[in-house]
Amino acid sequence: MCSRKFERRGRVGLSVVLGLTVLSLVVAPMLGAAEVYPSKPITLVVGMAPGGSVGITAEIFREVGKNYLPKAQPILIDYKPGAAQAIAADFVFKQPADGYNLLWAEISLMVKIAKDGNLLSFKMEDFTFIGSMAPGPPIFAVNKESPFKKLVDFLDYAKKNPGKLSFGHSGVGSGSHFNYEVIRRGCGIELNPIPFAGGAPITTAILGGHIDCATFASATLGDHIKPGGGLRALATLSPERWGEMPDLPTFLEKGYNVVYAAVHFLAAPKGTPQPVLDILRNVFEKTANDPRAKEAAIRAKLIPKYQGPEEFEKEAKKVFEFAKEVYK
Repeated sequence: MCSRKFERRGRVGLSVVLGLTVLSLVVAPMLGAAEVYPSKPITLVVGMAPGGSVGITAEIFREVGKNYLPKAQPILIDYKPGAAQAIAADFVFKQPADGYNLLWAEISLMVKIAKDGNLLSFKMEDFTFIGSMAPGPPIFAVNKESPFKKLVDFLDYAKKNPGKLSFGHSGVGSGSHFNYEVIRRGCGIELNPIPFAGGAPITTAILGGHIDCATFASATLGDHIKPGGGLRALATLSPERWGEMPDLPTFLEKGYNVVYAAVHFLAAPKGTPQPVLDILRNVFEKTANDPRAKEAAIRAKLIPKYQGPEEFEKEAKKVFEFAKEVYK
């Protein structure tokens, strides 16, 4: 009788020991990851060319965010433009999920995934969102020497001359190309779309008179839309007027169903240890709400707004589903 009790107790004890051993094998690496992270520089991989709004917000995060890391390490930026941010996303997707190679992108990446998902090595679910910050209202603009003074003038000409006016975008499936599709469909016009590597090259082209129009993130335009600048803003794609340019109309108020907003976000490869994600999300939130980051965002013509991972994920899915309909 006693031997059976001891045997049962032995089995229970062995089960407890084995359970604790397994638990330690699972938990210890996670705790270890939090204790040592970051032990080397963190790299933000940016899918657009330097000078555009994506690069500007990455620079803001780099300068302010490093102050909130639990261990002093530099934050580096690696620009990998092309394929509407897919090259950068592909690179990060193929890196170890350890928190040292992160994707800094604009929400238009969801447009690319919706359009060309079957051709890409990754999908939206392959990334874990950290958060988003500093969105910018897309601005539809022409060269200041353009004969079009108002949106109605441009649209009237475009309707009478289909395909004659050129529109610069950052590659098929990019946010600016999505803007083109939304404008084309919403306004009933046909333009000649021309691809570039990012917002900065588009700005150069339109300033030089090589293309007729484009949509820009407000940060990309900078002083170009101020008095004496080289561009003329005709409208914004945001759902309401932008505080920085209260006289600039929206497409909506002119009777056209054209709405889109540029949102910048940080993501890590799926499988990144939870303690590392917790650190990154904490750093991101503190950075986005830091007065220095807010002031820098305002100077860059962006809106100093923070979104947590859950809130941004909902917005990303909305853009993804809408883009699927557009490119169907």
